Amino acid sequence: MKKALMVLSITCLGQITFAHAATDWTPYLKPMMSGCSYPNPTDDLPTRYKDSVASKKLKRDSYNYDILDYEGDMITTYDLKNAIAFGQSLLRVEYLQGYEWSHLKLYFKDTKFTELRSKFKLPESNEQAGEYITVTKNNSSGYEVEDIGYITLEFNRKEKSITCYGGF
Repeated sequence: MKKALMVLSITCLGQITFAHAATDWTPYLKPMMSGCSYPNPTDDLPTRYKDSVASKKLKRDSYNYDILDYEGDMITTYDLKNAIAFGQSLLRVEYLQGYEWSHLKLYFKDTKFTELRSKFKLPESNEQAGEYITVTKNNSSGYEVEDIGYITLEFNRKEKSITCYGGF
């Protein structure tokens, strides 16, 4: 009996250690939950998150916009190891910087992330400053908001991703 208890204790302790070893990206990505604000991970990604980056890929989209000196959209992809965000296993973070728009896309291990939708809030307008927003969509798969530009939140079950888009 004592041996069984000792083995069980060691097994549980090992699982607890493993759970704590995951890098939690939630504090860094939390602004996404408030009006789809998001950080630019290509600007000085904090060291505590770099430890969970298995690889980093840069890709320039060759689409020709006919814009003087614009070389195309830049896509930065971080493949992650042992990372979580909002309590879910996070596999990849993708940041796309376009000419007048960008997006941050989070890829998850499974579709459990869809349970998070109700925690992602619409942007707030500052009516005193003359800023008003128009909500053109708001449902279980995300929202679309227009003001001077646009903001979109998309929960994609097929890709297992959450994306925030913003632009003018």
